Amino acid sequence: MQSMSPAPESKRTRGRPRGSRPALSLPAVVDASVALLDEAGQDALTFRALAARMETGVGAIYHYVTGRDELLDRATNAILADVLSGVDVREDPFEVLRTLSATLFDTLQAHEWAGAYLLRDTTMQPNSLRIFEAMGQQFMRMQLTSAQCFNAASGLLSFVVGSGAEIREMPAAFLEEGVSQEEHLQEFADAWLALDAHEFPFLHTIARGFAQHDDREQFLAGVDIYLAGVRAQLG
Repeated sequence: MQSMSPAPESKRTRGRPRGSRPALSLPAVVDASVALLDEAGQDALTFRALAARMETGVGAIYHYVTGRDELLDRATNAILADVLSGVDVREDPFEVLRTLSATLFDTLQAHEWAGAYLLRDTTMQPNSLRIFEAMGQQFMRMQLTSAQCFNAASGLLSFVVGSGAEIREMPAAFLEEGVSQEEHLQEFADAWLALDAHEFPFLHTIARGFAQHDDREQFLAGVDIYLAGVRAQLG
């Protein structure tokens, strides 16, 4: 009697081991979206690319979100989750606002795509609403009127988000050519110095130190100027 040969390996056990795919859940979908956005920017976020990253089908992604806009809003909300964690709201309100502004700025610098979507849909972004609320509460502590609080909080948040979204590292093309950040900025400074000094006195004034300026220090100086204006209104 011939010995029986081993049963052929089932298709289920061939190739990838069972259970090795990323677990599919709403938090996992959001985390994968953030990673994809950080790596390749907002144009790269498609359901097909996300499904490939998570090793699943496009239909499975739609089980958790309705579309790309929801993905972007939920991803934005996710990266804002820790902004308030390091802020002691019981400190001096001006210091709280400065710390909160710096933390939000750093977060937007780390996730360059997020500035365009912050506060776009607060039903999907409760963390952005909490940040706005935290700013507003600090202005309330200064005994400002409701209109002043609204204007001050809205203006500061707009400045932070605008700065965080607009201030960028130099284009990759320059890095590939071996041009440093300072050399890149110096080209602008030299062009400004070549302009007529009587017509462009401001540009001539700032040009000599422009290439060496620090973006974050410049941003915080802007926050200080903004808050100094609020302080002046208090009398």
